[in-house]
Formats: sequence, C-alpha cells, structure tokens
Amino acid sequence: MRSPRPSVRRLVAALVLAQSLTGTAAFAQYRPPPMSESQRLVREGETAQVDASTAATSGDKKRAETKYRKALELFEKALAAEATSVPAAAGLGAVGLALNEHERVASLVAPVYAANPESLELAYPLGISLFKLKRYEEALPVLQQVSVANQPEHLLVHYYLGNYYALALQDGEATVAELQAYLAQRPDKLAANDYQIHELLGRGHLLRNDAAAARLSFERAQVGRTESVSIQMGLGAVLEMEGKMAEAMALLEGLTVRFPQVPEAKERLGRLLLESNDLPRAEVQALALVKLGGTAASHMLLGDVRMAQARPAEAETEYRKVLDLAPGDVGAQISVGMALQRQGRNEEAISFLESAVQSGADSLELWSTLGSVNRRAGRYARAVEVHRRVVEMAPKQAFGHVLLGADHFATGQWDLTIEDYTQALKLEPEHADAKKWLARALANRARDRASNGRVDDAVRDLRRAYDLERSSAMARRLGAVLLQQGSHAEARKVMEQGVQLPEAAWREHLVLGYARLGSGAPKEALESFEKAGQMAPDLAAVSDVSAGSALAEMELGQVDAALKRLTDPGTSKRALEVTRANLSRVYLRRAFARLEAGDGAGARQDVESAERAGLGGNQSELARLSAFAKGLAQTEEGRFGDAGNLFKRALTPTPGWARPNTRQLVDAFLLYRNDKLPQARKTLTAAAKRPIPEQAQFTAALTSALHRREAERAYSSGNMRAAEKAFKAALALSPDSAALQHNLACVAYRGKKANDAVATWKKLEGTVPQASLNLGIDAQERRRDMTQAVDSYRRYLASGAAPRAAAVREWKERLQQIYGLAEPATAPTPNPEPSSATASDTTP
Repeated sequence: MRSPRPSVRRLVAALVLAQSLTGTAAFAQYRPPPMSESQRLVREGETAQVDASTAATSGDKKRAETKYRKALELFEKALAAEATSVPAAAGLGAVGLALNEHERVASLVAPVYAANPESLELAYPLGISLFKLKRYEEALPVLQQVSVANQPEHLLVHYYLGNYYALALQDGEATVAELQAYLAQRPDKLAANDYQIHELLGRGHLLRNDAAAARLSFERAQVGRTESVSIQMGLGAVLEMEGKMAEAMALLEGLTVRFPQVPEAKERLGRLLLESNDLPRAEVQALALVKLGGTAASHMLLGDVRMAQARPAEAETEYRKVLDLAPGDVGAQISVGMALQRQGRNEEAISFLESAVQSGADSLELWSTLGSVNRRAGRYARAVEVHRRVVEMAPKQAFGHVLLGADHFATGQWDLTIEDYTQALKLEPEHADAKKWLARALANRARDRASNGRVDDAVRDLRRAYDLERSSAMARRLGAVLLQQGSHAEARKVMEQGVQLPEAAWREHLVLGYARLGSGAPKEALESFEKAGQMAPDLAAVSDVSAGSALAEMELGQVDAALKRLTDPGTSKRALEVTRANLSRVYLRRAFARLEAGDGAGARQDVESAERAGLGGNQSELARLSAFAKGLAQTEEGRFGDAGNLFKRALTPTPGWARPNTRQLVDAFLLYRNDKLPQARKTLTAAAKRPIPEQAQFTAALTSALHRREAERAYSSGNMRAAEKAFKAALALSPDSAALQHNLACVAYRGKKANDAVATWKKLEGTVPQASLNLGIDAQERRRDMTQAVDSYRRYLASGAAPRAAAVREWKERLQQIYGLAEPATAPTPNPEPSSATASDTTP
C-alpha cells in the first residue's frame, strides 16, 4: 500500500502564503505554474488513494476497494497522458499492489522503470508483481535492487527473497542474509510473527550446512510456543545433518506417538527408514500412513517402499493411486515412469517422464534423464528447456551445464555449446567430460569458421582445443588449419608432436607431409607421405597419399614421376581435388624445365597440356604464367611475333609472380633471340637500372649471350678486333667458360697468334669437341702434319658431339687414302665427362 504523503506543491504554496502574511512588504504574490493534465490526474489519484487508505483503516472494505479502483483509474489515465511520468507509474504500482492487479502493474510500470532503473518507488511494486506472477527471473534482479537499498518501507522484499532463495534456489547464504535483514528492520508490532522467520532461517542454515545455527534458529522459533511439528521436524533435520540418524528417527517416532494424526512425521520417518534400508519398519509406517488417510503422500511412500522391495508392478499401482488422488502430480508421474521402466515398458516410461518434466519435477537425476531422452528423440528445444531447469536446481554444479552443452552440441550450435562447457569448467575445472566435449565443440566451430574464411579464429579455437585434448586427432585438426592459414613451420611443429601421440595413423603422417612440404622440406615430406602410404587402410587413402607424394616429387624436381601420379589420381575425392589444383602447375613446372634445356617444342606441349588441365580462367595468375611459358616456348621456336603478344598478355598488368622490370627483361631476351642485338642491349640496360638481386644471374647470362652473339657476328664478318673485345667481355662474366676460351682462341688464330690458339685448344680438347676439329684443321693446313690431322679428326668424331661429323669423316678418310694412313689398333677414348657448355661452330 502506498503511504499517504503531503504534496510538495501544497507545501511550497503554504510556505509562500505564510511568508506573504508575516513579511513586512510583498512586492508580488507567488503563483505556482499551472499543472499538466498528467500532474492533475496524479493529484486526484493521490487524493483517492488517501481516502482508500482511510476507509481500509476504518474497516470499510467496500469503500476502500471503490476508492482504490478510482485511484487506479486516475493513475492509469495520468500515465496515458504522460507515458514517462514516474509519479503516475509509482501511484499505479502502489494501488495495483493493494488491489492485487499484478498483471496491470507489471505491464504498465515496466516501461517507466526501464527508463528510470534507479527509482525504488517503481522497482518495489514492479518486483512484487513479477514475483506474484511467478516471473521469478524478471522479478529477482528488481527485488534485489530494492533489497540492497534496505529501506524500512520495503521490508517485505527481504521476506519474499528469503523464501525464494530457500525454496527455489536452495541458496542458504542468500536466504539467511535476507531474513536477517528483515529481522533487523521489522517494526515491533510484527514481532509476534518472528517464529516464522526463525523457522525459515533454520532451513536457510540447513542449506548452508550449519547445523549449530540451524538448531539455534529452530529453538528460537519454538520458544514460548506449544510444540510445533514443523519446527520439531526441522530439529530432526539438524540431527540428520549431524549424522545422528538414530536420534533423528527417535525424535520423529516420538512425534508420531504424540501427534498420531499428523502425517508429515510418519512420512519423514518412513523415508528415513527407507533410506536406511530398514524396509520392514518403513513398510509399517507407509501402511499406517495409508490407513491414516489414504493421501497421495501415503501412497507415494508405499510405492517407494514397493520399488525398494523390487515389486515394481505393485509400486506402479500405488503411484497410479497417487495420480487418482492428485492428477498431474509430478512425483507420481516420475515414479510411474520409473516403475514402467523397471518393468521394461520403455515407451510408456518415456511418456511419463516427459509428463514429469512438464510438471516441474525437482529430482535432478530425473530431470537430466528426461532431457537426455528428449534429445535422443530429436526434441532438442525441450531437452534444452529441461536441462536449463537442471542448472537452476544445481547452480553451483557443472552437471546441468554439461547436459546443456550436449543438447547444443547435438544441434550444431557451437557458440552455445562452448559457452555451456566453459561455464561447467568454471564451476568444476577438472570435469573430464566438460573438457572432452568442449574440445570437440571448439574443433567443430573451427571447421565451420575455416570453411567461411575465418581461418585466424579457427586457429585460436583449435589451439584451445589442443590444450584441452592432447590427442593425435586434435593435433591433425590444428595442423590442417595452420596449413590453411599458411603457418607451415608451426603446423610442422604441431604435427611432429602429433605423430608421436597414441593412435596416430596415416592421416596424421599425411598432414605432416604437407606441413613439411610447405615449410620447404620436400625430401622429409616425401618420407612422411611414404609412411602414410604404408599405413593407408584402403585404395582411397592410398590415392590421397599419392597426391601428396606427387607434390613432394614436383618440388624435388621429379616432375615426370609427379605427373605420372597426378594423371592417375584414383577415385579419392581429395586426391581428385589435389590433381585439379596442381596438375596444370606440374605441367608448367616441366615446361620451364624443358625451356631451360632448350626444348621449346616440348615446353609448348606441356603448356598446352596445362591449358587442358585447367588454369582457372584467362585472367588468373596461373593462366598468365602459362601464357608466359608459352611465349618463351614460341621464342625458342622462332615465332617472335606470337611470343611478343603472349608476353604482353601475361605481363599486363604486372602479375604477382613478376617484377616491375620483367617485361623489359623478356623484351630484351626476345630481341636477342630475334638477332636484334643493339635493341636487345638497350632494353637490357634499361631493365638493369634498378637491379633486383634475384635477377642478377639472368641479367649476367643474357649480357654474356649478347657479347657472344656480337663476337660471333664480328668474327663472321672478319672484324677480329670487335670479336676479341666482345669475347673478352663475355669471358669476364664467365671466366671458367670453356666455350668462350675456345672461341677467343679462334679469334687469336685468325689474328696471327696460331701458337697461342693451338695451346688453348689442346688444353680444352677434353671438354670442347670443337677444339679437336680446330687442331686437325691447323695440323692439315698450317703445319702440314697429316698424321696429326687424322688423329685430331678421329678424336673429334669419337667425342660423340660432332655436328660436322659427316664432313670431317670425309676429310679424314680422304687424307688416309692419299697418305696411306691406317686406323690405329685401338679407337681413341672419348672424353668420359664432356662439358655441358657448347662452343659456337667457330673454326679458324
């Protein structure tokens, strides 16, 4: 009830009037501002409220209700006129509580309270109304706010909260705190009812496992009153907590004697006897209880005794009698379900268990079981609802959160699952099931995140999962997502640990192979793939491993072996994906290898094979790399115009695999191959203005090639000075080049330095076959030593690398015929390790 209070506006008006009457002079009379419609209605509502309070005090209930109804109507109108009016909402709340109009208070006061959360005059009626409506989750924080303020006019809040903490939340600490706050503030006129508070305090202390404090509270409740069965039973509960079961049962047995018509004592005694497995005495109490009145509780006790006696059919009969007396009784429904389950009638048991859940049973085990049954039946929402109740029943245990985690896990709600198991571990850090399933949930969420491109988040989840569950499977998951992130070295570290863990199988070695491959260790990767292949259980697994081996072989330069594997990937979906992603790359790798060997036609064929394998579109990086390789192949084939077009397509705009000057370098190479040497040198010089370290070798090689080509052209035209200069420039870049030394000797020979040239040729004869030819020509034409000439020609032909073999053979045979020179008894031994360098077909 809202206490009558003087209006602030009336008080101000009275003070102003008094000042005007007593003062010596008044220059102007104060006039309060006009009231709004809402304020006027609030004023009228307060007046009606005061009248209602007066009538209620005088005992005129009818008039009081009429006035309260009028006040409620006025406050409601005031709130309609000004939706944010705190006085209107407060008045409505106070009057609504007096009339038990809790629905109206909850619906109309809540919006104003939301805008004014610090207002206690709103929080008090709103919290009480929500509590009366059994909307406890909403009521609790509001009532707690009022409780913290600890104002005397809100005394009842402590009582409501104390009851709720004791009976619903089973929170002894909170119960005791609220009830002690009530006792500290309650007015003397309410002291007569303190026994109720002390009895409830005793129950709170029992919840706190404080037997001494509970005993003191129950004794205080009993002082000055006739013997109370409920209080004495509370003392019996204290004895139970103290482990004095015999004394507790003796106390209860005494109550059954002194109060033979009170069923609670008989029931509790029967329960204790049942728990102590004293079934004969428990049966006596149960039968006596049934005889006393045949109540639902008596049949329930007898049914429990029959269940303990392994007589479930008789127990079911008793439980059904309970349902006849109390239809919908939760305990009876649960017990019928258990009896049916004990008889093997599982479908009926499920039905009863579901009914019990819907009725709000307080058995933690049955609630959890029923939720799990619903989950297994695919009724996930109901399972979650039931298991949330388990959490409410045992808020300090991990049990309920673990069950909720299982529900959310079954529906793939990973965020909720992780939250549930995390909460469970906060309550019980070493809970094995919570750790296990939290790790699995994190792994599943990581999988979804990785598939949606959130790889970094996936890595964080799997790191946490791996910390919780050190298994080879979890290591494999973490390793795989680290590979997806591009953290190959870290993936390798994880997987090298993972393959050492128990139960490591072919998949772990497969992922380790990819990790080693990504970290630049193809040889070790191939070893891992071979190990995985040895452990592979079926053909599909063999195909998966073979695909990885192909990539390692490609990196090791074993391109033909890699292509053989990739062109026959088998039926494995994963192997087919690897093939699709890499076959064209392997063809291009071999194309570049063939280009290095000067096989333009073979390179072009590989490029065409790569195109058939798929390049991901004309503008993809791979397609442009293919065009680049094809341009190089066409350059080798002398198709310079087509090659130029391909280079333009491949390098415009500059792709990620190229450098800013790649186009200039390619143009220089193309001009060189097209024998446009001045233009090539100019383009190469421009490209090298900003040197890039990785291009130094190519730039030097192309510069040397230009020098050689210029020297050869000068040599062919008879310009020995220019030829010598160019060959020396080339030799400065490649001082160990046998071919350049040979060609420079040819220039010296033409420059009248025959002896120097012959000395060089003799030194190079083992590595440059052309040197033997030149020595033969010199012996025949300058020195006129035909025997030496024939021997030199013979060595040239025996080298196996004689492009002018037919002509030289004819010269040799003709000299032998003319001069009668026979073949030696043993053929000359060719150079066992001919130089890979080639000399221009330059002869003196």
